[in-house]
Amino acid sequence: MVAIARYRLYFLATLLITLLACNFSPTSSLQTNRELARSADSFIDSLGIVIKLHYTDTAYSRYDDLIKPRLQELGIRHVREEGRPKHPHIQAKLNDLATIGIKSTLIMDPRWKVTPENAVTLAKNLAGSIEAVEGPNEWDIHPRLKYQGQSYPQGVRDFQRELYQAIKTDPKTSYLPVLSSSVAKLEQISQLGRLDCDIANIHSYPRGGKSPTHRMDKKWIPAAKISCDSEAIMATESGYHNAINKYGISEQASAKYLPRLFLEYFNRGIKRTYIHQLLNLKSNPEADNPTVNYGLLRYDGSEKPAFVALKNLINILKDPRNSNTETLPLKYLDYKIIGNTENINHTLLQKQDGKFYLILWQDVLSYNVPKKKDVIVPSQSIRLMLKTKIRKAETYQPLYSSKSFQEFRNTPKIALQVADHPLIVKLSP
Repeated sequence: MVAIARYRLYFLATLLITLLACNFSPTSSLQTNRELARSADSFIDSLGIVIKLHYTDTAYSRYDDLIKPRLQELGIRHVREEGRPKHPHIQAKLNDLATIGIKSTLIMDPRWKVTPENAVTLAKNLAGSIEAVEGPNEWDIHPRLKYQGQSYPQGVRDFQRELYQAIKTDPKTSYLPVLSSSVAKLEQISQLGRLDCDIANIHSYPRGGKSPTHRMDKKWIPAAKISCDSEAIMATESGYHNAINKYGISEQASAKYLPRLFLEYFNRGIKRTYIHQLLNLKSNPEADNPTVNYGLLRYDGSEKPAFVALKNLINILKDPRNSNTETLPLKYLDYKIIGNTENINHTLLQKQDGKFYLILWQDVLSYNVPKKKDVIVPSQSIRLMLKTKIRKAETYQPLYSSKSFQEFRNTPKIALQVADHPLIVKLSP
């Protein structure tokens, strides 16, 4: 009996030691997430911005010395503009932007003397630059607008149907995707019902300075599927204004929110998101006019922090096109994030050279609209545990710079501080 008791005690002690060893072994206890990266180029291709070249009484008239060079500097490939059949000078500028790799989505709206027939002509004139056609813009807040005697919603339905048929019938424009008409108020989408379109269209502003994810999952994405028999969605307007004395947010908060907005929309499968807009329309020292304060650039053309942050984000993530570099297939990254992970979201990208870019941020408020004050958000400490072998890791914060500020070599553990703006971890296998 004594021998049996000693054996049992020995067995239990051995078992306990084994379990403790397993629990404290960093390799055996690490249950990693195996995630397939998405291409960095597909993310860059999802970025767009609204321009208004037809606003010739604003700084948009400075095409050669301001608009074109700033767009080129920013690195965005897609713009959204109004279709103006009787403005050949604007058409010439859009064709010129195409020569530097910037393509256009055009809004076709009867209020600007657009008909289904001349929309086709306009698209043909812009064959080298146009990439999509969009239906009427936010008629739900303009009750006086009419098409063939019909106001919203019937007038929009009729024009959208005729526009779609005209574009798709002509063999020289049939390749163009047609976006649904937009609404300013989310609840108005149900009044429009199903439209003739290839891609659903939303104007999902996070109003009141809310975080970029505000109402996206429960409201905007389900509503988009009402208007178009398609899984594809574009947000042709979104963003924040800096009229802080009229429910806006600070320029610094915009610099944190807008990169997050692009990443959050990309994560949700939004095909393309257009920030409204490139340039402040007027000078407004009182900061009390939202309409003129949406720009990434101030009225004089100077950069706001959001312009810098987005430019840095694009510079870090862009992949050289038409290069001789062999494009590697998208791969999985085995990793785990431990520590204070509350409200931390991420995107995993891969460039054509096989390097991973793990982007992390806190999905929290960065501005208090009622108090007109930036929120001081403490960084959260996490550890990135890597099972995929990485020879070098580098970290970036595009809010401040396009250059790396930390470097790690041949380590499976990386301590990180995640703020309320993107932290990019470049991982070289």
